Amino acid sequence: MSPHRNVRAKRHRALRTGLVSLLWLVGLLGVPMSASAQRAPDVDEYTLKAAFLFNFTRFVQWPDSAFESADSPFRICVVGTDPFGSRLDSLQQRRVGERRIQIDRPSEPNALRRCQITYLGDDVPDLIRAAAMSDVAVQMLTVASEARFAREGGMIALVTAGGRVRLHINLDVLRKSKLQVSAKLLEVAERRHGETRG
Repeated sequence: MSPHRNVRAKRHRALRTGLVSLLWLVGLLGVPMSASAQRAPDVDEYTLKAAFLFNFTRFVQWPDSAFESADSPFRICVVGTDPFGSRLDSLQQRRVGERRIQIDRPSEPNALRRCQITYLGDDVPDLIRAAAMSDVAVQMLTVASEARFAREGGMIALVTAGGRVRLHINLDVLRKSKLQVSAKLLEVAERRHGETRG
């Protein structure tokens, strides 16, 4: 098999694995699926993005120092206007390892220190955005929906295009963080900013 074909085969397997995981998680969230397995799930944008946020907990590891104590919850935080509504709240029935999930919507920059995943809405005040992107946030996975977010120092952007949610990541920021990110997650990203090219 040629190197080019081998790379394509590996990417196809990674995408297929990621899609299977995502569909499984969408099912866990109680989202109705289409009748045909060949068709995309009948879900709206932010139900799908909520599934992505939960899926990240399977492909990212947080250091113990990211939590206040051994029995602290795993916090998924939304700052700014919340586009999820009740979609994220259903995740509070689930766990990340031994930790229960807690959905928070903090309004103060200092409260972000307690978050493991922070989703930044489009209208986040500059002060809070700066706190989420600062050096003190190296133990927190930052996510937004704007394509420029990953280019400008955020970790992951969930970009909606062509009716699909596409993953953009910032490799430089992730490498400097204290998070351990699975190669499987990196492989399914459509765009990888900061990637060294040979």
